[in-house]
Amino acid sequence: MIHKSFALFFACLLATNFLLAQETEEVISVGSYIESREANASPVDVISNEEFKQLRVSTVAEISKYLSVASGSHFQTNALDGVDQGMAAITLRGLDHASTLVLINTKRQTHAGTPSHEGEGYIDVNIIPEIALERIEILKDGATSLYGSDAVAGVINFHTYHSYDGLKVSLASQKTTNYNQQDSSLGFMYGAEAFGGNFVAAASLLNRSPLNASEIPRLSELGLSSLGNTFKVTAPDVITSGPYSGNYDTGAWAKDPSCLDNGGVIEGPFCKILYGERFNLVNDEDHLKGYVNFERDFKTLNYSMTLLTSVINVNDNPQSPSYPALAYLSKEVLPGQGGSPFNVPVIWYGRPLGSAFPSPNSPKSISQYHFSNSLEFDINQDFSFELSLAASEHQNKHNRPDTIQSRFEAAILGQGGVSGQEQWNIFMPLENATSLIEHVKGSEKSTKTGSLLSLDGILTGQAQGINFALGFQLNNENLDINYSEGSRASFDADGKLIKGADLLFLGGGKNVGTARKKKAIFFEANKTVLSDLDLVFSGRYERLQNDSSFDPKFSLKYSPSDRLILRGSVGTSFTAPSMAQLFSSEIQLGSVRDIDSSPFVRLAQLGNADLKPATSENISLGFIWNLTDDIDLTIDYWSIDYKDRIEVESAQVILNTNPNGASITRNQFGDLIAVSTTYFNEERTEVNGLDIELNVAKSTLYGDFNLSIKATQLADFLTPEHEDHDEHEEGESEEEHMVMVNRVGKFNYDAHTHSLPELRLNTFLSLQVQDYVLGLNSRYVDGYSNERPIPAAAQSLGYSNQVKAFLVHDFSVTTSINLSQGALEIGLGIMNILDKKAPLLYDAPDFSFDTRVHDPRGRLLNLTLEYTL
Repeated sequence: MIHKSFALFFACLLATNFLLAQETEEVISVGSYIESREANASPVDVISNEEFKQLRVSTVAEISKYLSVASGSHFQTNALDGVDQGMAAITLRGLDHASTLVLINTKRQTHAGTPSHEGEGYIDVNIIPEIALERIEILKDGATSLYGSDAVAGVINFHTYHSYDGLKVSLASQKTTNYNQQDSSLGFMYGAEAFGGNFVAAASLLNRSPLNASEIPRLSELGLSSLGNTFKVTAPDVITSGPYSGNYDTGAWAKDPSCLDNGGVIEGPFCKILYGERFNLVNDEDHLKGYVNFERDFKTLNYSMTLLTSVINVNDNPQSPSYPALAYLSKEVLPGQGGSPFNVPVIWYGRPLGSAFPSPNSPKSISQYHFSNSLEFDINQDFSFELSLAASEHQNKHNRPDTIQSRFEAAILGQGGVSGQEQWNIFMPLENATSLIEHVKGSEKSTKTGSLLSLDGILTGQAQGINFALGFQLNNENLDINYSEGSRASFDADGKLIKGADLLFLGGGKNVGTARKKKAIFFEANKTVLSDLDLVFSGRYERLQNDSSFDPKFSLKYSPSDRLILRGSVGTSFTAPSMAQLFSSEIQLGSVRDIDSSPFVRLAQLGNADLKPATSENISLGFIWNLTDDIDLTIDYWSIDYKDRIEVESAQVILNTNPNGASITRNQFGDLIAVSTTYFNEERTEVNGLDIELNVAKSTLYGDFNLSIKATQLADFLTPEHEDHDEHEEGESEEEHMVMVNRVGKFNYDAHTHSLPELRLNTFLSLQVQDYVLGLNSRYVDGYSNERPIPAAAQSLGYSNQVKAFLVHDFSVTTSINLSQGALEIGLGIMNILDKKAPLLYDAPDFSFDTRVHDPRGRLLNLTLEYTL
């Protein structure tokens, strides 16, 4: 019934588009439905279009580098992990992606059907056309009482242009100074009066050239796998001729005699493959984003329509030549099979195509849209009612190359190829025919689609000195995951893979087709007491399929003087598990530290239908002090007491806890093959810290001077760590043996979270001298420890248990030239002007830098041209 009502309402809105007239200007403020009433009552950062341009980033996700409150954001590709290359997320407070709500013009956008490598459902911000972005509003406080699920750490609202008069065309080029990587951008926006209202159309295009990991020294040196091409002999043997000739004892190792010639690495008894240098740090990508907005005003009725679309094509995304043949770690290659020169069975530690072969690509095609329509009724001078419908969809088409297992196994037995008579030679891989190689090549193909239909109604008004808002929201959410026939998998009750895809390494995943509905009612009320005290009370009741939550929030703003504002809030929030976390199951690539090695293995991520919504208690206390007419200081203390936070199990934690547990798959020799993980509700997470901001604005003899310093100190990020079950006394509960561990200042390789630097600080300085604007931005990220054991060999290469602090400076100069028609703005920026390198991080066999924290590209040159008419 609900979806039929949605469809009918949608049709009515489209029809209304042709009936209304006249221009309207909408005022939107995140953090409140009551216009401007909560100004300064909640901690909100606003980044204007001009400020965004001065950051000189290619995509909106890259603003994470300039947000002290952002930690753990997905602003750059990590090609070694996951399948979400080409997607991006902004994360606040160091929590998971799902704890930050992303809105587009205060309307909800669907979660992606593709989760992050950590299994987090999130909103892909790569839908925002940069040229159409009027401002970004960042609410640094819980806001479930207004916006519902996910607004735990805060809310990011992307506000696009609803009114623009004229034409704007922008060109930008950003290039690395040390490497041959370049971002080229083109954007245009046109706005005018049309059809009796305001019309804005825009498009942003980005062409991003690749940067391979091998081009930056040391960043891929830890991506080294023992599964290159080596054999373990199971019984004594003597080979009298050929490249493998020699005497072999039981358990002896025989490495590929052409290892070095084929580009391999000899280390100990193994012929290894340096696969890390095969992957990109930056992929070859094409972004196309479109935008249309139309608004009309007809006396007591306003209509607004917004459409955003995006297509992101990841064109290359190179992988290993082939993935390890894990199945052969558990079975013997008999004499005569696979071209074996041995007279006894051997165990193969390798892969079909090794160092001598080129890398296949794993392209992605990601498309999104956001289509919202709203009607605002001016009932009378004191009351108005807005009814809106927003439809959105995110689709990701994956193609991950692998080897077709059934064809490869047949080829090992001499029954391969089109003829069924060809044999694959694993001992001398260069002797395999090209036709046979092509015959065994395959891929894991899937399409993952998330969609959302959201109907909102909000009544705002004033009565007896109280400003209020009353509203409802109905959401219909869908998740569809479809794997190709040869890419599907199934799992047993313990989460172990019992039927993988017909692929040698990638286990595939299971098809999912599911939906859920959410219903919510909410209110907000504001009262000014004695002219100095503003009180705001809000609450929201939201119901899912089998769960519900009521989340109230109380906030106040007190002005004891014209120069001082005291503010605070207390409330609750909640986050519902994403449908991917509930229902999807798939195989990821990933690395773990085993007992005596760091293998790159299969990681199964299994959905958990028993997940509960996570809840939190949020507190914020702070002040704004205008020290002088030119200087103001803002300090806010904040805390989030999280219960049942939804996390994906860390494969490393599972392995550390019990190296032979039910979720661990090993072969008969004890070699690690796979780790199965699922999602769980972590008992407690306690997070708190300080936000500090200092702003200085002065007019001097030399020009207008502006300085802004923004810092976030993360004091505590406490998560539980349980003592060993064997040490429990009889009758004692798990909670009695739960120790809260502070994860701040650590890389957290062995915890259900990511690296958490204690301090992030950004400064923004600008000086306007006549027609020139000079800018100097600085970004500081505190150092942190890496408690992962580091072998002596890695220590000799300079790796340590401390990741160094990172301080970079960006310089820019901008000038405007008035033309006979229009104006031309020219800008030059040098990002990371001192060419600081990303600090080394020991995380074998992953990249040697922290992909969540540091940009490894070094110095960047940025040139922009913007023409306005």
